[in-house]
Amino acid sequence: MRIRAHNLLCIQGFVGKGYSPEFVANMKAVVGGLRGTTEVTVLDAPDSLCAACPNLKAGGCTLHGEGTERGIVTQDRDVLARLGLRAGGTVTWGEILDRIRESVGPDDLDAICGTCPWLPLGHCKEGLARLRGAPTPPRP
Repeated sequence: MRIRAHNLLCIQGFVGKGYSPEFVANMKAVVGGLRGTTEVTVLDAPDSLCAACPNLKAGGCTLHGEGTERGIVTQDRDVLARLGLRAGGTVTWGEILDRIRESVGPDDLDAICGTCPWLPLGHCKEGLARLRGAPTPPRP
């Protein structure tokens, strides 16, 4: 499975909502297929989740207009560094979860995710808190 680095964090907060019904169905399928031993190639480019996103165009993500992809790649590289991974590297889903648990806390998302429209909803912070076995942070 191929997943861009920042989406490793998005997966933690997935609650069945998304940009379109097709996106949600694809996200459910991808997330549902992740097991501890699933091999994941971590990217800093569009992935199997982006494939069904209505914001994906030929140049990459256009969520915030032209040039969005550059910012998303910056997010990906930040997450790669925090997790001690490199773009194109392959690790198991279980190893990714361990690295997220150790290296990314709910409050880190403010710096990593910037203008993501999903961040204010609190789902990702709640997902990271659950992953870390911590109390769920209050919603904004």
